[in-house]
This record gives sequence, C-alpha cells and structure tokens, in this order.
Amino acid sequence: MKYIIKNKVYFLVLTALLSLSNCSKFLDVEPTMILESENAIVTVRDLEAVLFGAYDGLQSGNLLGGNLIVNAELLGTDATINESRLSPFGTLEIYNMVTTVQIGALRSLWSEAYSTINRANIVIDFVDNNKLSGPEFDALKVKLKGEALFIRAVAHYEILRFWAHAYDVNNTGGNSQLGVPYRTIATYEGPEGLEMARTNVEDVYQNVIDDLKLSAQLLAQSGTTTSVYRASEMSARAYLAKVLFFKGDYANAAIEADYVIESQVFSLNDSVQDIYQTSGLTASNESIFQIANIESDNSNALSGNFQRIYNPLIQVDTNFYNTFEDNDLRKIKLYFKNPWTGAVFVTKYDQTNTTPNNISVLRLAEQHLIRAEALALSGGDLSTAIESYNTVRERAHLTAIPTDTTFSDINVFVNMLREEHRKELAFEGDNLHNLKRLKQNVRHGKAYNDNSILFKIPQEEMSGNSLMEQNP
Repeated sequence: MKYIIKNKVYFLVLTALLSLSNCSKFLDVEPTMILESENAIVTVRDLEAVLFGAYDGLQSGNLLGGNLIVNAELLGTDATINESRLSPFGTLEIYNMVTTVQIGALRSLWSEAYSTINRANIVIDFVDNNKLSGPEFDALKVKLKGEALFIRAVAHYEILRFWAHAYDVNNTGGNSQLGVPYRTIATYEGPEGLEMARTNVEDVYQNVIDDLKLSAQLLAQSGTTTSVYRASEMSARAYLAKVLFFKGDYANAAIEADYVIESQVFSLNDSVQDIYQTSGLTASNESIFQIANIESDNSNALSGNFQRIYNPLIQVDTNFYNTFEDNDLRKIKLYFKNPWTGAVFVTKYDQTNTTPNNISVLRLAEQHLIRAEALALSGGDLSTAIESYNTVRERAHLTAIPTDTTFSDINVFVNMLREEHRKELAFEGDNLHNLKRLKQNVRHGKAYNDNSILFKIPQEEMSGNSLMEQNP
C-alpha cells in the first residue's frame, strides 16, 4: 500500500532532497531546501512519514510493484515475448540486451531505488542518533529502524540482481565483481557523500544479510511478528532465506526458511489462485510480504503486461507449459491456452474487478522450496526436504513421494526440486535469477554471465558520481 505525506511543504522539500530525478544534474540540490528538510522532521509523525515514503518507493511500479518481474521475464526462458508490444527506450532494449544510459524505465528504477534507500537511511539516522526524544519515540524507534533496515536491504538487493553479475555459489567469499553502491549514510546536504564507488557483489550480499538479520531481531523485539503490508520479523527472515539461498549458503538458508515454516504463522492456501487474488488490506494465509493495493492507489504494473485481454507483452512458452502434468492445478487454474491459436497466457495476474490485486513478494510455498533444496544440497535432513516438496505438490493435486525415500544420487532429488521450484514460481521473476544461480543460459542462448545481460548505469549517476564505473 502506498502512503501520502500530508504536509505539503514537507513533501516538496523531501521530494527535492530524496528523489534522484531524471534530469542530468540530480546532484544540484539547493542547500537551503536540504537543511529545511532535515529540520522538518520534528515529531515521530514526521519520521513515520519518511518511512512511509520509503515504502511508497519500494512498492512503486518500478520496483516491487511489478516491473522487476517484467524485466526478469524479458530475459528469462519460460516466456514468449509479444514483440509487437515492446516499447522503444524500454522493454525493447532490455529484451534485445542492448540497454544504454538513457533507458527511461531503468533510470527510473535506479533513481527510485536510491531515493527509497535514502529515506530508509534517514529513519535509521534519526533512531541511531536519537534526533527525536520522548515516550512516543522511545516506544516506536526499534520498530521504525527494523522496518527501515528491511527496506534498505531489499532495495539494494533487487537492483544488484540486474546491474551486477550473479553471485558465484562456487566461489563463496571471492565474489569481487562490481556490484552497486551500498549506501548506509543519510544524505541531507548537497553532493557530499553522494559520490561513492560500486561495492563488490560479495560485500553487497554481506551488507544485505547483516541488515536483514538486524531487521528481524529488532522487529521481533518490537513484537512485530507479522504484518499485512509492512515489514515484520517473518518477512525479514523469509527474505534472508532467499538471499542466503542465492548466495549458496544452503545450510543457513535452510535454517531461516525452517524458522518461518515451523512458526506455523502461515499455511498454504487450499487454492493455487488465492495468493494472487487479494486486494487492499487483506492477505491470504500464505502471504508473508505483499504489495497492498487499493482502488485509488495502485502500484500493480503486472495486469497490463500479462492479462490476455490486453494482447499482453508476456505470454507462456509452450514448451514450458507442456512440462506441467495435465492434472496439475497450476496448469489448470493459472494458465489459459487459446484453443484456436494455441497461444498460452498467464492468468495469475488477471484483475477480476475494479480493485487492483495485491502483489505477492514473499510467500510460504517459496520458503518450502528453499528449505527443501537447501537441505538437500547441504546434507540436511532429507525427510524434512521431502516433506516440503510434498507440501507444494499436494496443494497442486500431484503425487507425493514417501518421506523415507532414499536416493543413490542426491542430484536426482535436487533436479526434481528445481523443476518444482520453476513451476511454482513461474512468471514471478524467479526464472532468470535461478538460471544465473545455476549457471545456465538465459534468453537468446546468452550465457548467464554475458555482459550484455547487465543493465547500464543511468546517465544521471555517471554524470554526478565521478567514482562510478560503467558496466561493459
């Protein structure tokens, strides 16, 4: 759900300070405006407004509101792309892997992410340095910092996945390839502090992990175990499980996913459709973190790109569609095959009424699949891994396997898990990143580490940050 900052003067000042705009001189900020913006935060309500602004950025269409999924599907292998719907200076260049510094959608994604990060850093700065006081601040500051840390970690991690080569799980500790600047200092005054070199991938991952661990600790301390639309202990742990999984730290990924699963706070929906059909301040049983949308405030950028009535940009590769068993409820309920043309469409994001659907970001089924594969790869308890595998399959009305099943070659089971993972999270932006984790080719037969996959650093950043190094 988006939030509106009610104080008009504060909003204008904060926007001037925090938004890395699309103009080429985003570092040229009036110092008087900057000082006013810091001075404007005089109450807990003001600080909460900054945090709500960070949520607003995180949940925008450019970030978790949908475009990250669209970008990933343009580069993955499970989608057929309707090339007539590709837009010049945007999806066309992403699809053809020829991005430049002037692609508007990517400039917006980058600037939105760092604007969001700076808002989170302001909240953390006010808490760490006790810039406010009083019983209300004392009661809320742990929770506010926990939420801000979650937002900071997620925003950095999501742009890292497109602007840097994937973490090499076979080279733990040695991923020195260029990442993205990991910004932890709140910016109030002019360009000072905005010039920053790119943090390498190894260190970005460690910073994200550290932020999520502390976020989970603080949110647990504040009693925020779950939330329908804000960060919570469980969402921090679930996201941490995901990051550790893509880092190849399978033992710890299994621990975090297990914590979320065994908390019994969440349960799989009976229907495979329910997770995609909530709206507003409601959540399904398996939703851990979601983008909440209301009719007057909609961040959902998915419907127009997937829904068949719009001649959608993203359709389903028939070879992938044919990998589903005929009785798989996901095939039956989440896809539509045109009986005349044979074209297959995703129905996950169909909007059935005037209220926009929420977007699931973290859900229990993914945690089961992370736990299962992580246990199998780390030599963990195999029966628990099989139990998670069965949980996801049984919900889809597929045959389970006995929990005491043994495998002469564990890779047989790992491959079963990866196929289940691919099907369960299809068209949720997961395919591309798993291809890169597994060092498999992406769209157009490009290698997972081909430089053409990397997005170019936007012109604003290159012009205003002398320490920034462009992608090849």
